Order: sequence, then structure tokens, then C-alpha cells
Amino acid sequence: MAEQLQLTQFPNLPIDLAQACEQAIQATRLAMQAGYRRLLIEILAPDIKPEVLSRPFLELLQPPALVLFSDAGGAALAQREWGSLPEGIELQSLTSRTQPTPEQSLLLVMPAVYSLDQVERVCQAVSGGDPSGLTSKGRDPKPVVLLNPQLQDAATVGVGLAGRRLRQRFLSTFETSYYLRSLVEGALFRAYPDPWSVWQQEEPGLYSVLKTFIAQPTGEEVAELFRASKGKDPWWSWRRWLGSL
Repeated sequence: MAEQLQLTQFPNLPIDLAQACEQAIQATRLAMQAGYRRLLIEILAPDIKPEVLSRPFLELLQPPALVLFSDAGGAALAQREWGSLPEGIELQSLTSRTQPTPEQSLLLVMPAVYSLDQVERVCQAVSGGDPSGLTSKGRDPKPVVLLNPQLQDAATVGVGLAGRRLRQRFLSTFETSYYLRSLVEGALFRAYPDPWSVWQQEEPGLYSVLKTFIAQPTGEEVAELFRASKGKDPWWSWRRWLGSL
């Protein structure tokens, strides 16, 4: 059996949203220090309000900076929720007229699938047209942080195979600095520079690592992992039920 990759920087799941944001900020800063300038953060849990989730991540931005919401309503809610902004940080909605400069760092909050062309355009403007998102000799583009992009449901809005390939090509230029998805049986987790990990819930509030991965595992790989784990432990469902009492 292959040796498990170790979780050295982030050995535990967060206990709440506030701690998840703290971990995400720390992991993203580590990725920036390693030279990454296009960072992807996904904290996937039900009923997260964009204006609440995104506020802590303003500290990742070095002014001058631009925070973009996918529509005017979201930007207005954030403005009302946040009040005054740190000096040098602007808050806008993403439109066809949005034009950041290469001097501005960028935070894109939950951009929608229908705005993919605009999202890619503003990212290229900050990266100077270089899609790699990496520092290189003689150039150090400003960071672009993509927070909980809503780009995975392209098929449901009539985007064909070509559109889905464009979406995947665009997302492949980002380094996932933080990922947390709550699952029925556990969680899928990644915090840079640690590997991806699948966690199984033993009882409420208690999780253990099932397996680590170099790259993000597919949904089928995760499902098979949980099936295999339950097969090895015939008392698994009973322990889950007793732990919920």
C-alpha cells in the first residue's frame, strides 16, 4: 500500500466558518509566498452569504485593490454590511465595463457562470495577459483571489462542451489554496501546501483521515473510499447512529 501523504501545516478540520476563513487566509498567504498569484478558495457549505464569507479575505489584498461581486445587488449588500472599506480598496459589481489595472490586486466573490468571459478578462488585465499566475524573473503580478466561484453548473444554463472546456482551462490556471466541502459522511479538504484529504465522520464533531491525494480526487473516488471504509467496519452505521443520540 502506498504511504499516506502527511498533513503537516493543517492537520485538523476547522470547527466553524470563522476558523475555516482563518485557515484559508493562512494557506493562501503560504501559496503567495511560494510564488502563486492566482489563488482559488472554496468553502462549500449551505446558506453562506457572500458578503459575510468574503469580508475576512480583504486582509489578503494589498492596496490598491478591487473587490468584485457578480451583480449590483451583491455589491450593495456588501457595502451595507461592511460599512467603510480599508483605504485603497474599492468595491464594485462585475460588468462589461469593469477594467482593473495591473497595479490592483483582485478578489472575485462568487462569480457566476454567465460572467465567465468577464471574469477571465479582468484576471488577464491584472496578470498582464499572462495566464500562468506565477511569479517569474523580472515580473511579479498582483494576486487574484477567486472565492467560491459558481462556475461548475455550466451544463444547466445551456453552455455546451466547448464552454465547459473553456471553464476548466480557466480554472486550471489557479492554484487551490483552500478547499472545504462538507459531505454526508465526512469532508473533502485541502489547505496549501498540504495534500488533498478525505475525512470520515466517526461521530458528531469527530473526524479521521481516510486517505490523502496529490490532486483533487473525483467524486467517484471519494464515494468508493467511503464504501470501502464501511465495508471494513460492519459497526460503522451503528456507531454513527449512537453518536447522534
